[in-house]
Amino acid sequence: MENIRLETVVRDACGISVLGVTGEIDVHTAKEFKEAVDALIGAGQKHVVLDMRQVTYMDSSGFGTLLSATKRVRPRGGSVNLAGCTSAINRILHITRLDSIFGVFDSVEEACSAVGSDQPEA
Repeated sequence: MENIRLETVVRDACGISVLGVTGEIDVHTAKEFKEAVDALIGAGQKHVVLDMRQVTYMDSSGFGTLLSATKRVRPRGGSVNLAGCTSAINRILHITRLDSIFGVFDSVEEACSAVGSDQPEA
């Protein structure tokens, strides 16, 4: 049985589309990760919320995708928010000060609560 390198799924949480990510985000899976994030933004998502609980590894290509997404949503008042990152990913976010650019939350519910009142009405 082959290990899943990367799997993404969009689900609704608290009235917000959340991108659930499972596996490794690296040079081999970066294109797929970027396409999933871009699809949320392209669908009009102002605030991007990623459920990172099942991400086992993320290299600079993943962080680059998140920075690129931030550049796209910030001009319209949006944000990129990460929920449930592992301690290793949280450590990298802190060391690189990316935790001051992205919203970093312990749970999807906290992220949804933080951005939920600022979502456009459907």
